[in-house]
Amino acid sequence: MELLQAAVIMAVALALGWSPHGGGAAIVTVPLLVGLGTAAFSGFALLMAGTLRAEATLAAANLVYVVLLGVGGVVFPLAKFPAGIRPVLQLLPTGALSTALRGVLAYGAGLPVKETAALAVWAVAGIVLAARCFRWE
Repeated sequence: MELLQAAVIMAVALALGWSPHGGGAAIVTVPLLVGLGTAAFSGFALLMAGTLRAEATLAAANLVYVVLLGVGGVVFPLAKFPAGIRPVLQLLPTGALSTALRGVLAYGAGLPVKETAALAVWAVAGIVLAARCFRWE
């Protein structure tokens, strides 16, 4: 189902004039990055859902969502932040994902190794923590 949704979104974007510059490598790189990002965010979402009460999970998830949108390069480009904090923000899951996808799709960069590694670490950490701490109630 997600693949169909992604295909529809890309078709609409292409119809509206989007022209990605990733080339053939982007066909492999983008799904890898999106998969790692999904694993990272899902792991931490399950960690929150399995350890907090429902009301607290909702509040914490919204707070984390808004904060990561702001400091992760989604709403504000990381170039707008002070140079000293940018390396730290690029290691956050949203920072790594937004920087990597922007580099591949907007600038035609190859596989962003640092960002891919950061996403993989977040994905493993989130899934492992969720598996260890998740409890049904």
